[in-house]
Amino acid sequence: MSLRDDAINIYSSCLDKLNPRTSVYNYLKSNKIFQKNYKQIYPIAFGKASVSMMNGLLDYFLENQLTNKINNKPIVISSKTNITTNSNFMLHISSHPIPDSTSIEAADKVIDYIKKSTDKDLVLFLISGGGSSLLCKPSESITLDDKILVTDLLLKSGANINEINAVRKHISSIKGGRLAQLANPSNCVSLIISDVINDDLSTIASGPTTEDLTTYKESLKVLSKYNLTNSIPKNVLEHLTKGVDGSIDETPIKLKNINNKIICSNHLFKKELANAASNIGYKTITPNKNLTGEAIEEGKHLIGEINNAINLHGENKKIAIITGGETVVNIKGSGKGGRNQELALSFLANLQGEIVATDWVLLSVGTDGIDGPTDAAGAIIDKEAEQNYQGINLNINDYLSNNDSYTFLDKINSLYITGPSGTNVADIQITLINNS
Repeated sequence: MSLRDDAINIYSSCLDKLNPRTSVYNYLKSNKIFQKNYKQIYPIAFGKASVSMMNGLLDYFLENQLTNKINNKPIVISSKTNITTNSNFMLHISSHPIPDSTSIEAADKVIDYIKKSTDKDLVLFLISGGGSSLLCKPSESITLDDKILVTDLLLKSGANINEINAVRKHISSIKGGRLAQLANPSNCVSLIISDVINDDLSTIASGPTTEDLTTYKESLKVLSKYNLTNSIPKNVLEHLTKGVDGSIDETPIKLKNINNKIICSNHLFKKELANAASNIGYKTITPNKNLTGEAIEEGKHLIGEINNAINLHGENKKIAIITGGETVVNIKGSGKGGRNQELALSFLANLQGEIVATDWVLLSVGTDGIDGPTDAAGAIIDKEAEQNYQGINLNINDYLSNNDSYTFLDKINSLYITGPSGTNVADIQITLINNS
């Protein structure tokens, strides 16, 4: 098989092994969270992996005769998905990456559902990435259009996910632990698939069930850092300023009714990728760093990482370098693409050093199957793509400057298209080298 085949097979096998349905089922099987005799259980799933996660929970409930404990039908809030749904839950299709009226409807449904719970019940949240948009309820003085504008400005500014969520939590009625507050006095458990690189519970889906240490003051600092203070709506600025003054309650720094558990993450996914590569004969290297900078810069840095690996482990004919993270794109142009596509195009534009003399492939992919506002999950480039690029009369740097990675990669047959995967543990890169 070719290196391209190996990269795709390594990735696909791990995507199957760590699918959300299995992750939830295995966690519940290994951790007895239902030992207390709850009167009723209120299961709620939201995020890109919500359908699959709920299916895993219902598999476990059916096997362990817990279905009769469920209060009415569980609620699932998802984006459009190709995952098979289960008729035993109520599915609400919401909006991502930009919230709309369906996002507010979703939040209202969840709030109405959990408010029926008592201190004798368990509210069981299944949370995955994308929840910030799919479940949205702006603070009382802020409109949905206000929140959409603020989010859009932050996304385009180059702010990282932690900074974006610090602001979003403070213009929301349910993020930053407020959803868990609304579930009082019930007992709550959240099983979480992390799409955040440092697995910061308060950042995943903007931390709706997690204690929050960010503040209104920090939110204003983020807006100032990216020169957005004068660009956001006046009422949003007034709301945040009131929060700093103490006129509005801060997000909760202490929650007594919730237990949050991460059941899958980018770190665990990289570990499985390394194992899968090792099983088919690769010397595996997983650098102790995450790719979180600008995609165009991380593409350059990855070349250096790979050349170092070839120098250190050149006695191995087959080398796999596994990296992961969540880069950002500084949008300056009007082109089409996503962070994985831009990283791969930057990698291709800056090839140099030891890798040039080898056979190689790079797969950079969003594990949710979606890379930016495109139909691609990411990009897969190799020696053949390099030859295709050199054979066409196109200036690769012009495409990078215009943030038009999708168009260029499409011309050299290097888009990686999978459709939505039903999970989300940020991005991964698999680089395979053959020295023979």
